[in-house]
Amino acid sequence: MAKRTTTKPAAPAAPSSSAYDLKQIREIVGLMAENNLTYFHSEQEGAKLELRRGSDLEAVKELLKSLPASSGSHVSYAAAPAPAAAGAPAHAPAASAPAPAAAAAEAVGPTINSPMVGTFYRSTAPGEKPLVNIGDSVGENSIVCIIEAMKVMNEIKPEGVRGTIARVLVEDGKPVQYGQPLFELKA
Repeated sequence: MAKRTTTKPAAPAAPSSSAYDLKQIREIVGLMAENNLTYFHSEQEGAKLELRRGSDLEAVKELLKSLPASSGSHVSYAAAPAPAAAGAPAHAPAASAPAPAAAAAEAVGPTINSPMVGTFYRSTAPGEKPLVNIGDSVGENSIVCIIEAMKVMNEIKPEGVRGTIARVLVEDGKPVQYGQPLFELKA
């Protein structure tokens, strides 16, 4: 027991300004990764250590509440793929792939936006026909697509929007963000 007493004060005494040294913090981070922990909190000798891994859901929720409804997010989602379409005009297949995203930048009519983050699917199952096609009329109770979020398939309806589908702005099976335009309707 005497050996423990002599070695134990030696470790904390090394860092004079903090109760935690870089080696200890790295060890804690390693243990968090090994055990799939997302949060660690400790206080000792007047020092406080708080570590987080991954995203903080509460912070993300607050950020989403502070964003404008659709005007700001409408531009940000479509702006990134547009240079890819301009950079590869010589290849017909490559130019057609980013076309739905590029179409979002030029959206003229009202849009149906994603109410959540997830994976966009046009049909209820692989190999099935799409729920809606270009030229189809949709109302407030029409199911236009499926968004998978946390292993749950959510049927998406156009909230407060009616019209005829003019463009599909997202490719099947691609991830979507909250507020991202999915379909454009004829004005």
